Amino acid sequence: MQTIDLNGAWSVEYDSQTQEIQIPCAVETIMENKDFYGPFLFCKIFTLDKISRKNTYSLVFEGVSYYCEVILNGQKIGEHEGVWDSFTIEADQAVQPGENRLEVRVMKPDFDKNSPYFFRSVLFGFIPDIMLPFGGIWKGVSLKVREYGAIQKLTPMFRMENRAIELEANFSKGLHEGAAAGADQWSVEAVVENPDHSRSTVRLSCRNKLSIPVADVKPWSPEQPNVYRCTVTLYYNGTVCDTRVFTGGFRNIRIEDGEILLNGNPFYMRGALHWGCYPDRMLPVPTYEEVKKELLGLKELGFNTVKHCLYFPPDYYYELCDELGIVTWQELPLWLPFENEFLTGRIYRQYPKMLDYFMQYPTVTIVSLGCELDATVPDTALNDLYRMVKEREAQMILCDNSGSAECFDGACGAKSDIYDYHFYPELPGFNALLHEFTAGYREKKPWLFGEYNDADTFRPVVKTKYADAWWTNPDERKNLLRKVHKGFGSDQPVYRQKEILESYGVWEEIGGLEELSRRQMLDTRKYLLEMTRSFPEIKGYNITTIRDVPLTTSGIFDDEGNPKCEAGLMKRINGDVVISLQKELGRVWKNGGDRFKNTDPFNYFAGSSVKGRLVISNRSGQKLEGFVRVRLRNGDELIQEQEECCRVNRGETVQLSQISVRLPDLLSPMLYTLEAEVSGEDFCYSNSWEVWSYPRVQSNRAIYLLDDSGSFNGIESFFTVERIKDLHSIHKLSAGDILLTTRQDEKLTERLPDGVRMIVCVKGEGSIPVQYVPFYREGVKRIFSHPVTDRLKHKGYAALQFFGISTDHAFDKKEMERYAGAYKSLIRRYDARNYTVQDYLVEYQKNNRRILATTLQLDGGQGSQPADFASNPLAVWLLHCMLEYLRERVSK
Repeated sequence: MQTIDLNGAWSVEYDSQTQEIQIPCAVETIMENKDFYGPFLFCKIFTLDKISRKNTYSLVFEGVSYYCEVILNGQKIGEHEGVWDSFTIEADQAVQPGENRLEVRVMKPDFDKNSPYFFRSVLFGFIPDIMLPFGGIWKGVSLKVREYGAIQKLTPMFRMENRAIELEANFSKGLHEGAAAGADQWSVEAVVENPDHSRSTVRLSCRNKLSIPVADVKPWSPEQPNVYRCTVTLYYNGTVCDTRVFTGGFRNIRIEDGEILLNGNPFYMRGALHWGCYPDRMLPVPTYEEVKKELLGLKELGFNTVKHCLYFPPDYYYELCDELGIVTWQELPLWLPFENEFLTGRIYRQYPKMLDYFMQYPTVTIVSLGCELDATVPDTALNDLYRMVKEREAQMILCDNSGSAECFDGACGAKSDIYDYHFYPELPGFNALLHEFTAGYREKKPWLFGEYNDADTFRPVVKTKYADAWWTNPDERKNLLRKVHKGFGSDQPVYRQKEILESYGVWEEIGGLEELSRRQMLDTRKYLLEMTRSFPEIKGYNITTIRDVPLTTSGIFDDEGNPKCEAGLMKRINGDVVISLQKELGRVWKNGGDRFKNTDPFNYFAGSSVKGRLVISNRSGQKLEGFVRVRLRNGDELIQEQEECCRVNRGETVQLSQISVRLPDLLSPMLYTLEAEVSGEDFCYSNSWEVWSYPRVQSNRAIYLLDDSGSFNGIESFFTVERIKDLHSIHKLSAGDILLTTRQDEKLTERLPDGVRMIVCVKGEGSIPVQYVPFYREGVKRIFSHPVTDRLKHKGYAALQFFGISTDHAFDKKEMERYAGAYKSLIRRYDARNYTVQDYLVEYQKNNRRILATTLQLDGGQGSQPADFASNPLAVWLLHCMLEYLRERVSK
């Protein structure tokens, strides 16, 4: 029995050139021009001292992308199509003593829709979209020499109900010839090493289906990751012919009453989405040490799951998850499939081989058949795949289409064991999404977020190691990501970061943005996680994404694999027990009918009370009986404290306490910390929230209001206002007056008397150009020092303080300069993906008139924001600050 390693130095001939290449690797790593798709002719010379015809000779390829023909000593001995599965080619008739010439002719995925290898039709998943559609011999190659016979395939399944490891086995041709002569001469020995390292041995006759009894079955779970190691040896007349070693484990999974039960215990998924992106290798092949660092880092941050999204990791990734007690969600690589004559056949041929790769590992608990599929893949095909997996393991939890058919115009008739959504909302819109999709009339199933909650941070490129990375190269022949994103009519502009920022004139401003963006990231994720944990119908989530990639910087870890936030802060919102602050229930009678009364959970008027409901999600596995304490602090000063008893059963998501904490009266804004702690004899869990308080505004100094949109209902409760109905009434104004308006009209500014100042609240498109962009997602907000913003008690960036006035449009800096000339930004947005620059609050002069213009939603009204201006504390205070500033400028 001998295994000859064929990795290492090969030659490859392609595009009229020949180079040496170290296998395994992506062929793109040696290509100057990566825009070449084949053929590639790989060649390896190896030597065999002698040949015995009683032996079997098998070439084993762990992974080749995409199509290949295998030629040994001038004889074609096999071919293969696929990216992800390993394959074996019998070489008995082609090997020879002495020198052997192995050639592998490879065609890699391409960008030609008429090609049989178009990358959207070869089940490549999402790898091309965040890295590239790599090609070549990307995993190991070996020649296995076995005496008499060999184990060609061994597929283990750990059957807890049968207390056995069941094997499906295929053996080499030599075995069958020998078996014909005397089947009793062949046998299989299985040695099972138990989790406690004790061993048991069983000898079996040679069959295609084998069952290895296990007397001491210990279930695998995250808390007790019991792993078995099995060595299977094939014998012929007492001679060892072949050996296979695998690991795995037993566990029982089922769904009951909308819960996922793992060995009978409820399991709440706290996962990280993994795209398998390791750009330095151009392959989804981290080292063993990198995998271990990732998994230990995730556990430190409170995660218990990894979702491999549309790709397959190395086998040791599953093995380490088994050992460390981390659950795996495996998604099969079907995304944006291109319908052609090849697609359907590939799905049916390749999916069974993909299942062989991972189904033995107890870590794998959920399998999704594809991601965000439209109707290109019909429900008949998805139901066939559903049955295919269930026949392998009836207990496996299956999702037909991660993201859901209803959200992506997919086939709605496919079977699925769970609800799975991919919500990437702006914060004020999240609550409504959750309420709508938890409708009680639907069939009761666990609801999981297959992916959600991305939060981009700012990654400088110039003068860092990324400046020379292939994915920052503008040449499409060297950076295939650019070609991929042309398919979306978009570009991948990270290679132009400095150029774009310089074109906006802000290159000198980017210092400190990375740190600001990380603080904003934590705020955003905190809000979404706490809201998620407040809904008992939701049984888990996967945060996008585990690490930064060329396309996006929403990683839990940065490009170096280092966490972007402190473990203690993350565990508060990503642990077994999470306390969240949810809004107070209320209603308001408006225009003849009841409406829900949305209030800003983070901003209050001085002297009012912070009201809300503390909700606890207890997934600790124990009953929590003790006390809940609520404290309001100003730094180290304790302002108020309240305490009450609590009792929370395991698995419950319930209201913990209804709070009402009065805020002190004050003369200037204040930032408080609201703390909640649940503690008992052997436990203590806590969380905290920042709360801003503003003096009550009551101004007797008149302002004029031209409000065509009705955005300032209730303004008279705070300011002395004279409303202007139309342009004919502006003659009332005189120098020194201030006009607040929602109208964008050049005629308005032209007709106003000299010396009149303006505050323009831009509600949409008009004479002042706007751009529609998300507020919390994909961008970093910096607040500059200015007499207006200095009065806000802000944190330097748009934190949750801006929840009630966040908006979906802003001033593009270049367009604003064309409109107003030079201007001053008070609150600026830097796009973390395309590096464009927008502003939310600006000061400029036009027609010798000082103007403050903003796109901030001072009247709220979006999602869970306060319903109007009068109930929006930050909006009232911000308007007060703008008015005071303009009055000060007038007096000067």
